[in-house]
Amino acid sequence: MIKRGAWGITLIELVVVMAIIAIMGVCLAPAIGEWVENFRIQQAARDVASTLQFAKMKAISSRLEYNVVFNVTNKTYQLKRKDPSLGWTPEGSENSVPRGVAIDTNLTSETCQFNPNGTCSNGTITIANQQGKTYKVVVYYTGRIKILR
Repeated sequence: MIKRGAWGITLIELVVVMAIIAIMGVCLAPAIGEWVENFRIQQAARDVASTLQFAKMKAISSRLEYNVVFNVTNKTYQLKRKDPSLGWTPEGSENSVPRGVAIDTNLTSETCQFNPNGTCSNGTITIANQQGKTYKVVVYYTGRIKILR
């Protein structure tokens, strides 16, 4: 025979557990916000580097010039192809960096151009968030693309 109260949990135990969970949630909320901001800037740097790598690959495989045009004011960038008969035509849609992330370049006319032989115009694309964290996507003349913190 089971005695009353010997099996299960009491209301007081349930309230104590809920209070502990609430306290932990309040303590972790700022850390989660910081993690989200770090994730956004890391993802923006990876997306820019990926677009640059894609432009390099397309230039080599198609034997056409490709470039990535950055619009610092609108925080966007777009892949373009140099068509012999049409000139520079956009390829794909315009990409934008996440909210709270800024983009800046030291590229000539804010354009990184890739040639069919794998070389490109060199420069740096700087990506920064409002907390002051920055990533730099460095493009070397040889076509190498590297992300630096």
